[in-house]
Amino acid sequence: MAEANLEDLLARTALGDRRAFQKLYDASSAKLFAVCLRILQDRAEAEDAVQDAYTKIWRYSERYSAARARPMTWMIAIARNLAIDRLRARKAPGAALEAAERVADGAMRPDERAMASGEAKRLLDCIRDLGEAQARLVRIAYFGGLTYAALAQRDGVALGTVKSRMRRALASLRGCLSR
Repeated sequence: MAEANLEDLLARTALGDRRAFQKLYDASSAKLFAVCLRILQDRAEAEDAVQDAYTKIWRYSERYSAARARPMTWMIAIARNLAIDRLRARKAPGAALEAAERVADGAMRPDERAMASGEAKRLLDCIRDLGEAQARLVRIAYFGGLTYAALAQRDGVALGTVKSRMRRALASLRGCLSR
């Protein structure tokens, strides 16, 4: 998505526009997740960091200034800082005990676990239904944690090409999952 579009979405988010915020999330969440995953090396923690990042983006979107940073740069900085804070918390004294308490409190009930595993199976089935190239791209980006830029460099193609391919793959996945 073009920087101007992201700026517009951030401005509308600052006014409390939930649809704009959803579009902002759709346009940027993969990138923010990849950044957090690369730092934390733990999928669940990266997902939590991304959720925290979007909470912060929602709250502080009115503070965004196009004169100081591009929209994606600003959002990545928020996500990166939260991920680094989580990494530091892991190493803090007593962090293991706190983490154990969080896990015990947040454990899924058997019915929640069954639903989550069913959704995961459905997602994997939909990924298998994609063409080989699209499935590979999605797996590497989301499960492998590579950024679009890293994928472009790895495959020797333009960044825009990777973004277009990913957009088509995600549209196919959305279609499959909505059936």
